[in-house]
Amino acid sequence: MSQKQITLGIPKGSLQQSTLGIFERVGLQFTGGSRTLWLSSNDPEIVPVLLKPQEIPIYVKSGRLDAGLSGRDWIVETEVLEHIAVKAELPFSRQTSRPIRWVLAVPQSSPIKTVEDLRAECDRRRLSGDPFVISTELTRISRMWLARQGVDAHVEFSWGATEAKAEYFADAIIEGTETGNSLRANHLREIAEVFSSTNQFFVSRKIYRDDEWKRGKLDAISHLIRGALRANDVVELRVVADKPLPLEEILGPEARVVAASEATPGQGFTATATLPRASVPYAMPAVIAAGATDAWVSPMSIYYSHEYDATSKAAAEARNASASLPLGPMAPSATTA
Repeated sequence: MSQKQITLGIPKGSLQQSTLGIFERVGLQFTGGSRTLWLSSNDPEIVPVLLKPQEIPIYVKSGRLDAGLSGRDWIVETEVLEHIAVKAELPFSRQTSRPIRWVLAVPQSSPIKTVEDLRAECDRRRLSGDPFVISTELTRISRMWLARQGVDAHVEFSWGATEAKAEYFADAIIEGTETGNSLRANHLREIAEVFSSTNQFFVSRKIYRDDEWKRGKLDAISHLIRGALRANDVVELRVVADKPLPLEEILGPEARVVAASEATPGQGFTATATLPRASVPYAMPAVIAAGATDAWVSPMSIYYSHEYDATSKAAAEARNASASLPLGPMAPSATTA
């Protein structure tokens, strides 16, 4: 692989289209057939590789990938936190914009309704020589969580279809869910949340530290991703009026006036502002009431803000260091942009 190329892991499966959609919004098109591992790219400096999200953190840790996208669940599960640097958090999951919640669930017929009930049942089963079995793909995190709850259960790795294994192959499961629909369809009852996960864009710390060209390219990709995510929540407002309008006062502190001018002194005023999408129903009537003769709102595909960019990157790293299941802080990188 050329030193002037970035190898980028793209999650295969339910996250694939959402991930490719983010890159397409910033002008990067990655295409390939359903059986293709290596995707084609309209940027010759980026080599996208389609892999299972469970594999991507491992390959970034080893340096076989320079960067990748995967869930925080698999980043923690594969023990790579000291070897990667998170650059952006992507707030979308398989079906919604909500995080994936890994939950402990039991069959509706089970008498267990709380973690205390689970602890007592596991103790009873251990004394009788009949261990309480929990099936999950997330074995490391599950064992850590159970240990912190004082629950002595036997955790078995599940190769999929975990919900269907409850009651016959396992006494309980720990499975990822967004809406809870699959749990209910399989007649399961949630007992507790074990872990919460969002998708992350992350890079190899070693490669990022040691290769100046790749560091610059990875930073550029990070800016694009964070800019595309920022654009989901921000719109552009254009205003025309016969006289200057106090837009900072009208629109409030969350808006930013980026340009304002009088077309001809005393004969016209134009301005451009960015503001949260959620404030449009209030902002638009407010500028009209203040005297705007024309006003329109435009969506954005990508929006860079130095302040937001830095805050977003810091928040993504901080989330891995704290979270619902504390696993210790990430080691700082020698070079962090």
